[in-house]
Amino acid sequence: MNIPIAMLHHVADNPHASLKKWSISHRKFVELLDCIENKGLKTITFNEIVEKKLANTDLENKIILTFDDCPASLFDFAIPELVKRNMKGVFFMPTAYIGASNTWDIEEHGTKEVKLMSTDDLKQLNAMGMEIGSHGQKHIRLNNVDHSKAFDDISNSKATLEKVLERPVYSFAYPYGKIPKGYKKMLSTAGYSFGISIYSSIENNFLLRRFGIHETDDSNTINLKISKRYSLMRIFYDPFFLLKNYIFKTRLAVV
Repeated sequence: MNIPIAMLHHVADNPHASLKKWSISHRKFVELLDCIENKGLKTITFNEIVEKKLANTDLENKIILTFDDCPASLFDFAIPELVKRNMKGVFFMPTAYIGASNTWDIEEHGTKEVKLMSTDDLKQLNAMGMEIGSHGQKHIRLNNVDHSKAFDDISNSKATLEKVLERPVYSFAYPYGKIPKGYKKMLSTAGYSFGISIYSSIENNFLLRRFGIHETDDSNTINLKISKRYSLMRIFYDPFFLLKNYIFKTRLAVV
């Protein structure tokens, strides 16, 4: 499936220092949406692809906007801006933290506490025509746990969301972009249609690449990232990046 997929987390002006890496300003978010509109792209969700039975030819000039972790602050600016432009997004929720906060980040990185969306927030998003996908239960690195624990996290999060939303959940975003062994069978068995990563050496419907949007991006880099040319570049870049990262970590382990 050849469609650009953007990855965002926080959209906020003057974010806490611990969140800056994962944040873009209101101005940058508007710039992203302006680039999408100027390029003639339309936002779409994974729900629509499945339920409307869209073929690859139907995905021409489409783009998917994804938001990981579901910070409640997205309702302050990002979501109203999408609604104003008649755009849609896909919001990936770690279900153990519905109505709570980003405990995994606080414990591991000392990140500032962030309030996450509640059950009512998720229902409101669903009523708006947005998509809520799974980000697992506890936002764990699924490649670091055994098969049974990984599958339970993947399948239980889906069941939780479907109970809240009273509708099928089709998409799963791997926390940290970490892919477990047997990912394709686990996701298909659990009933997902799509798995969303970040970097991947190969790509299929259960291992879709995304690109990040950063505060340092300008209209030129944004236009590149949402282009077909960039998708082609990733075919060659991602395997090289992952190999380089693996070699670097291996050398650190030896030292």
